[in-house]
Amino acid sequence: MRTVNEHRTYLEGLAAQVENPAAGFFGPGSVAWRLNGELVLGLVVLRALFMQVAHPKVAQGVADHSDFRRKPFARALATFRAQKRIVFGTCEEAIEALMRIYARHSAVSGKAEPSAYQANDPALLFWVYATLLDSMVYAYRTFLPGLAPAEWERFYEEGKLFALLIGIPEEHVPSRLADFNAWMAAALAGEEIYVSPAGFEIGQSLLRMPVRLAAPLTGFLAAGTLPPKLRNQFGLPWSAGRQRGFAGLASFVRTAARFTPRFLRTAPVYWVALCRVRHSALSSASSNHI
Repeated sequence: MRTVNEHRTYLEGLAAQVENPAAGFFGPGSVAWRLNGELVLGLVVLRALFMQVAHPKVAQGVADHSDFRRKPFARALATFRAQKRIVFGTCEEAIEALMRIYARHSAVSGKAEPSAYQANDPALLFWVYATLLDSMVYAYRTFLPGLAPAEWERFYEEGKLFALLIGIPEEHVPSRLADFNAWMAAALAGEEIYVSPAGFEIGQSLLRMPVRLAAPLTGFLAAGTLPPKLRNQFGLPWSAGRQRGFAGLASFVRTAARFTPRFLRTAPVYWVALCRVRHSALSSASSNHI
């Protein structure tokens, strides 16, 4: 694992290779911008969070070092704000967000039976990264018009850069999307991923997001999107009737997305970032003309 200073130096080295730092590490031509801008991704936020704490060491780290019992929404909001800043921010903004996460995680360590955990352990970082990536793929295949195979591969290549940015060594990342999908299937089927008592308690707190009255709806979305093994271990109710209801919801969202103009179904952060990049390009062109 890198020290905090080593990781900053590494990130600054990557930024030095970026052609237009104002566009960030990905830029408006990337699949990452297109996919991360979709508002429908909000339907899988709970899926990603539940899956993250289905790793006992991640769950223990959250239990030991966060105030999830009183503020279950705070960590989730911070996580996804940071993700948006990393994807849509300038290189400088992305690095600052990345360093806040990396520095905080450097202080997160403890005991998770039968061994210890450290938040910047590449294996734990990869599990968190994998849940985000897998949930985005799930969202796009369930609620949105599908992508062509070549676009999926391009998206995965860009995702590998995201993994490097958060501190995961290149050798930990499967080379192709098919390899990643096989890894995820094996991880879910194996014994390392399961809901510990700490994970179960955190899962119950997540159902109160954003308010306690929303628990039936959040529980339905979490149960419908989670892999069956984790749905059962988190104790989320499911039935044939709920499955039909969820399939109907997915069909409705897919149809609505097909006929909804892009500017209505894209998050404001995408348009703000796009305006920033265009303004930067105009300023640069004006300077060169002068």
